[in-house]
Amino acid sequence: GVHPTRCMEFEDAPDAEEHFQSLLELAKLGKQEGIVAAVGEMGLDYDRLEFCPKDIQHKYIVKQLALAEATGLPMFLHNRNNGDDLYEILSSNKDKWASGGGVVHSYDDSADLAAKFIDLGLFIGLNGCSLRTEENLEVVKTLPLDKILLETDCPYCDVRRTHAGYEHVKTQFESKPEKKYEKGKCVKGRNEPCQIVQVAEVIAGVRGIALDELADACYANSMKLYGWSEEDSNAY
Repeated sequence: GVHPTRCMEFEDAPDAEEHFQSLLELAKLGKQEGIVAAVGEMGLDYDRLEFCPKDIQHKYIVKQLALAEATGLPMFLHNRNNGDDLYEILSSNKDKWASGGGVVHSYDDSADLAAKFIDLGLFIGLNGCSLRTEENLEVVKTLPLDKILLETDCPYCDVRRTHAGYEHVKTQFESKPEKKYEKGKCVKGRNEPCQIVQVAEVIAGVRGIALDELADACYANSMKLYGWSEEDSNAY
């Protein structure tokens, strides 16, 4: 898939339809070989319109829904400061993607909008950027446990000391500057996959539940969305 801020690549390609078809073939082949789990990241981003205007973003999020329709894969969705526009597009075109579902990742919008996405059958993905403010934490408290996915969005979106929920972080990782990299330690200033536990600790803390309860629920949610089985997870 193509990120909303990069959708000009369709317009800049010699043939936009041919560019799309190449994505579709890649998604189909990846699904067949078991190496593509979702289509995306696609959606709307009004914070960075200098990279791609609204009309082009709208044109190609609708176009890319055909990737989900043709493959049955879930969507990995980007939602940034666009009001209800992404929701309206997804709602109006639900027949194209409903079989595979999807997740609105790095969610940092309102509780009302989250509820609308959930009513469509979508999951809500949370990372450090979802946990920055007290308002963010209040939204997290409203989400049904069976609709939350954990993510890092590394190397970005870490849980920082300035974030409202940082007090709930229990697990720390030793880090070194990139130029002094040392195996077994994180790179300073870079979010790493292992730090997903910090996201879980903050969410569990603000919701007042055990970390294991949250982790088990989010694991089950991931397995459900991506259609994985225990045999699949054991293979890795």
